[in-house]
Amino acid sequence: MSEAKSATRSLEFLLLGGTLLFYIAVTLLANRPDLIWDEGRYLWFAKNLTQGFYVTPEKPDLINGPGYPLVLAGLLLVKMPLLGLRLFNAVFMALAAWFSFRAVLPYAGKRWALGVALVSALHPSLVRTAPYLMSEALSIGCIAGFAWAFTAALRAEKARWSLVLAAAFALGWLTLSRVFFGNVIMASIGFLVLLLPFWKSQRGVLMRALAVLALAFVMCVPWLAYTKAKTGDTLCWSTNGGELLYWATSTHEGENGHWFSEEDAQNKPEIVANGHRDFYQANYYLPVKEREAALKKKALENIRANPKGVLKNWLSNWGRLIFGVPRSYQAEELITLVLVAVNGPLVLAVLIALWVGWRYRGTLPAEILILALMTFIYLGGTSLLPGLPRYTIIVWPWIGLGLATILSRHLKVSLSPPPLSSKFRFI
Repeated sequence: MSEAKSATRSLEFLLLGGTLLFYIAVTLLANRPDLIWDEGRYLWFAKNLTQGFYVTPEKPDLINGPGYPLVLAGLLLVKMPLLGLRLFNAVFMALAAWFSFRAVLPYAGKRWALGVALVSALHPSLVRTAPYLMSEALSIGCIAGFAWAFTAALRAEKARWSLVLAAAFALGWLTLSRVFFGNVIMASIGFLVLLLPFWKSQRGVLMRALAVLALAFVMCVPWLAYTKAKTGDTLCWSTNGGELLYWATSTHEGENGHWFSEEDAQNKPEIVANGHRDFYQANYYLPVKEREAALKKKALENIRANPKGVLKNWLSNWGRLIFGVPRSYQAEELITLVLVAVNGPLVLAVLIALWVGWRYRGTLPAEILILALMTFIYLGGTSLLPGLPRYTIIVWPWIGLGLATILSRHLKVSLSPPPLSSKFRFI
């Protein structure tokens, strides 16, 4: 092994081990005896799986897929305590950092790879959620693993089915954890099929990409069969789409598309005053299929009644996806300032990369363009529903890979003191 390869390998192990130890420490420091955020829901589903079922007649909602609960269920079967369950997320965060590094390295070199990996490992939204039973750590691990295996499979001279299967598994497990990616898979398949007659020079790459997407979809078929058995609907990824659309399109005074829980809708004075409690009491406790129909019907009525207000909600949602603001009837938190400081420069870098990438679009590898397509589909679809910064950061390995590929090739920065001057040059 050459000295350069040896140094890179050492850096990989340092990144993997350092991230693992960091999140073990953070989880130990943040540990608490009670459950917060979505922990109770994930743990409930996991306990159900250990008993051979997923939902009960009393609680029939299929809010999230079984990807993360399956991980927790395996740990519960060996009597893992709550702290042990939480500590397992450190493994996923370490893998996310490592796979991010591996994905970027062939396209942009060691420095860019390390930069993207460090964002994957240390972003404040992830440091905040990873110490708890939240699915972000597993999701970004799958996202990063998919980015590495997918790009490696597509740029290989000959088809390597080990990489195709690895990419499909990562995307499939991601989808079972964050079911919205089921829509990304279906939309991406549609776009790539449409590209086949026109992008003839990359037909082999497109076919490999379609194979990955198709296999990932097949991996999710048992879940879709389960949801169909419970709801009667084909291609039902979850049963809370209507609820999300309801809040995304609500344009009462003081609201901006921010989501509220069932408890908030019926107990928060400002929300009650806007009539949400009456609507919830009349419709929320109907059978799941009827409830979804009622919520979606109301969402369509909201759009027809106030399209400008719904557009404002959509624009506000981009603010929530990036910076966590604005939120309806809630005081802002200190984390907002942290997100502005971290995400602001990242957004600027992405905008520069988009501009440069468009100018030099003919030079970009096909697999990077396909991954960019999937990223746009995900972000565009997510923007239509109430969002949070943690929904955006999980696709950072895809965003960072594209950003690093473009800027490392076409943007040169030279610093030449004294006097200090900075020159940017596009090549």
